[in-house]
Amino acid sequence: KVAMPPFGPFLRRSSRRIVARRTTARFFSEDNAEEGVPAYPWKIRAGMILERVPTVMPPLEPWEAEYHEWKEMRQNRRLRELPRAIWDPYNEHDDVKDQQALDEYKPAPIVTEDDEQNNTRSLNRRLCEHLYLIVQQDGAWKLPVGDWQFGESLRQTANIQLLNIFSDDLDHYILGNAPIGHTEHAEAVEGRSELYGKRSFYFHTLYCSGELEVVDGKTEFMWATKEELLERISDEKEAAMCDEILASLKPLNQWIYGGEPQECARAVSERTFKKKQAVDASPEAAE
Repeated sequence: KVAMPPFGPFLRRSSRRIVARRTTARFFSEDNAEEGVPAYPWKIRAGMILERVPTVMPPLEPWEAEYHEWKEMRQNRRLRELPRAIWDPYNEHDDVKDQQALDEYKPAPIVTEDDEQNNTRSLNRRLCEHLYLIVQQDGAWKLPVGDWQFGESLRQTANIQLLNIFSDDLDHYILGNAPIGHTEHAEAVEGRSELYGKRSFYFHTLYCSGELEVVDGKTEFMWATKEELLERISDEKEAAMCDEILASLKPLNQWIYGGEPQECARAVSERTFKKKQAVDASPEAAE
């Protein structure tokens, strides 16, 4: 079963109508306050949690498959076959060929060639799972993030940073104008009594389409599962933030990303299955 696309095409390019890509970043502090730019005690940064949602439905649990089999059997008891003259008045259907085509049909495998080769740069892997983009910067794996500049919104900064790394072929959509999480790294600065450091804000972003092509041709990146992401990210605060955020997104994701809302549907069907178990033994009672 293939899941429906997460959003319509009218949302896919809205995130790219922003200011031009920049090549350098400035941090405005007391040293350049005379230029009319306000000074901030913290270095502000903005980035993305870019997510590729599952493209196929995960395999059913044994109890769930049993429930669907029971449901189909119960529905089939009430079915009546229509006369052939109604659904095939011109006798155009060949039953033998139709059955042969049905027998020869084989669904595409869930485990792809990229899974077998462990190609972490490919989106054609882990089709049943959520994948998240991480990049290697300054010798460490992290979420794509960059310095905020005066006059920009945090949302624009996060978008610009992504386009600084990858080409414009990447279509994505940022969910909302507010960050979904943040991290703080305090540092003692020589000559100042108070602490000063970096605050990084992250926006939840959905991958829509397009290939990831690195602009400089050197930056390493990978599409990681939650487990791979937590294993690769070396910064403890960033990893803890990702663990908390991704755990909170799970129930929400099942409603947003098309197809059957897995968690809620499974809960409802399990309750229904337990209530209807007696029907198998006494079909007349159900009618």
